[in-house]
Amino acid sequence: MECKWLPELIPCTNWAEFSTYEQLIYSIFKRDFIDSCPSFESKPVNIRREPKVDNREQAFFHVTSREYKAGEERMPDNKRCERIKWIRAFIEHYDCDPCLCESCEGIKVWEEPKGNNHRILLYFEEEDYVVVLERRDRYVLLITAYYVDYSHTKKNLLKRYNQYNKTRRT
Repeated sequence: MECKWLPELIPCTNWAEFSTYEQLIYSIFKRDFIDSCPSFESKPVNIRREPKVDNREQAFFHVTSREYKAGEERMPDNKRCERIKWIRAFIEHYDCDPCLCESCEGIKVWEEPKGNNHRILLYFEEEDYVVVLERRDRYVLLITAYYVDYSHTKKNLLKRYNQYNKTRRT
C-alpha cells in the first residue's frame, strides 16, 4: 500500500543514543503542534501542555510512550516514536480520497462519548495506526496516537467503528 500523503517513518537506529533520537522526534512534534497548529474541521488542534516533564509537553509523552502516567517513569514505544510525523498527517488528511492512493481504503473516522466530551478516532486500518482527538467548544484536543499491535485491539476498534456507522444509518 502506498499513501501519497503518509510521511516516512523515523526509526531509532541506536537505542544506546535514545536521548539524541528523542531530541529529533521532539523537534518534529514541536514543529507540528507548538510552532504551528493544524486544524481539524476548521478548528485548531491544541495539545495538553501541562504538566511539563523535562521541559516537554504532556502530549508528547502520550504520543511516544505506552501506558504513560504523569509522575511515573515512562517507557518509550518504538512504534509510536517512529510514527511521530504521522499524527499531523492523519489530522490533515483524515478525509483523503482513497482513489488517489494505491490499495488504500482511507481513514476510518468516528466519534464516541467520553465523559462530557466526544472523542474522534482516526483509524488507518492498513497501517494499524490511530489518532485520538477530543472535541472542545473552540478547539480540538490531541489526546493520543498509537500503533495497533494487538489483534484484539484491532477487532475492538473495527467493532466500535462499525457500531458507530450502524447507529448513524438508523
